[in-house]
Amino acid sequence: MTHRYLILGAAALLVIFPRSSASATVPVANAQDKARKHQMMCLREAKWPLRHSTAYRTADVRTKNQLRNSSTPEVRKMERVCRTLASTSAIERQAARATCQDLLLVKRMRSGDDARLHANRIEKVCTVLAEPTPPPMMQGNVK
Repeated sequence: MTHRYLILGAAALLVIFPRSSASATVPVANAQDKARKHQMMCLREAKWPLRHSTAYRTADVRTKNQLRNSSTPEVRKMERVCRTLASTSAIERQAARATCQDLLLVKRMRSGDDARLHANRIEKVCTVLAEPTPPPMMQGNVK
């Protein structure tokens, strides 16, 4: 590994490190960031039926807040599936995958373009559950 030194003035020295030395820990961090991103997107999609209901769209601010804080069995099941995205247990992920497929069938029966797009996004969540879990984050230097 070679460093490049750049002298900027009488007392300033700038050390430039090659890119390859800094990229040794990136894959683990990227895998965990990706898993967290999928989980946050999933939790947002879980609330989709509440935000797109007729009651929510025609309600005043107070009622919208009440609807946002309430949940239906479908939303609770989907949130449970989203929480297992961070799980490392194969049994939990397999059970969540089965629940996700059941919910996907229900969501596919809804009509409309928005519902179809929502079902497509949920299908992506189900495929993420089928992928292997990312390794746990290690403290210190990863080698």
